[in-house]
Amino acid sequence: MIREHFEFFAIRCIRIDMLKIRFIAVLVLFLVASNCVFAAEENLQEVLDRRDRFSKHLQSEVNINGGDFLGDETHNSWNVGAKYYLHINDTFAIGASYAYTPIITDWSSTFGKSLKTKQQHIIDGEVMIANDTVFRAGKNIIECDMYLTVGAGTILINRHYEPMGVIGGGIKIYTGWPWLAIRIDVNTYLHPTPNPTGDTFNGDISMNGGVSFLFPVKPIEQSSTL
Repeated sequence: MIREHFEFFAIRCIRIDMLKIRFIAVLVLFLVASNCVFAAEENLQEVLDRRDRFSKHLQSEVNINGGDFLGDETHNSWNVGAKYYLHINDTFAIGASYAYTPIITDWSSTFGKSLKTKQQHIIDGEVMIANDTVFRAGKNIIECDMYLTVGAGTILINRHYEPMGVIGGGIKIYTGWPWLAIRIDVNTYLHPTPNPTGDTFNGDISMNGGVSFLFPVKPIEQSSTL
């Protein structure tokens, strides 16, 4: 009986680790792809030209998102949240993030029996480093940003505030409306988790999609050339 429980636990851990590896692999591919140059497109230079883009200088971004949350102790769950960024320029931004996720775990475990609440809250400050790029969708050229985010904050688990670091990234796709964008994020939250048998160090992963509202809209004036 003990052996069967051990094998079940080992298989579950392997599955969770494989999911994390897949999520991280997707994130790395996003970041690597952001450095690609699509020189084969004759009209691509016009799309990337500063005269044909909107300025992000001191622009605010409000993002509403939701998706999947995969935790070490809390297993697989869902999450919802919001982000705010102030874009300093086209590359750097500073911001804050909040997320809520319900705890789903093995309630017969030591950790599960110790829980006084099933709610988990995540709050952090972040720095964003973005790289603008484009990709082709059919006959259309889609403008987007690919970015890396790093930050620090706190996570509320079982009524305990624990220090937390976050690293992630994703893609923000601009729509036909200059004030609206679609955003996909993958984040890893590194933090200790309180446990009656001793705190454990966990790396939880969220994979979210959402919409971003950008304001004010700042079109760049075109300058005439001789």
